[in-house]
Amino acid sequence: GDRDISKVIRTLPGVAAIPSFRNDLIIRGGAANENRFYIDGIEIPNINHFATQGSSGGPRGLINVDLINDVEFYSGAFPAARGNALSSVMEFQFKDARRDKTTANFIVGSSDLGVTVETPTGKNAGLNLSIRRSYLQLLFAALELPFLPAYNDYNLKWKWDINEKNALTIISLGALDQFELNLGLDDDTASENFVRNKYLLDNLVVNEQWNYTFGAKWDHYFELGKLSLIASRNMLQNDAYKYLNNDNTQLRTFDY
Repeated sequence: GDRDISKVIRTLPGVAAIPSFRNDLIIRGGAANENRFYIDGIEIPNINHFATQGSSGGPRGLINVDLINDVEFYSGAFPAARGNALSSVMEFQFKDARRDKTTANFIVGSSDLGVTVETPTGKNAGLNLSIRRSYLQLLFAALELPFLPAYNDYNLKWKWDINEKNALTIISLGALDQFELNLGLDDDTASENFVRNKYLLDNLVVNEQWNYTFGAKWDHYFELGKLSLIASRNMLQNDAYKYLNNDNTQLRTFDY
């Protein structure tokens, strides 16, 4: 799945085929905004870069697969504690950081570079942190494409085993997505790509988007069960605009 868990999920039974450049999950005819995603019990509304507002999809996954320990996918018979889901529930479990020493893993993917660090933060606590940045904008500029997408993200898990009966987990994910126009293209009218590029530059809007989720979970273990108390916050900011003749000194013809 090119290090993208959403692409792997799309191969499971009940998941409909969709355009290859999108990660929307269509489960048995449902809508893409009817799915719910959880990491260690904390809901994560946005798991893709360049997400469409009101949906869950996007061209690139936000979750770093190096941190994933387990995934449970429900296309029906949802757990009782997972309300507000109509099509599916996806439960991710991030692995716990090792408690003996610090390690680092450097990543070179098909579209991004990154580093993952896991380190102890005390006798019974550990931190996993992943940071990635895309290099698609450099590749697209070299190919003389009219648009230059770039994305950045981080994944974080910190867990503290307070004692045998209590544990505290903090999860956070965030992304900064930028979509710029490549205004430095050759203006040679004889070029076979001139008409295509001019059309795209005249019609594509500039898109800037960022989002984050921050959540904390306290677990208390009984002899035959567990109580979890969860508090979290999510934010998505999505801006799109277009200037007349792509000149930011002129009026905006589109502002959303």
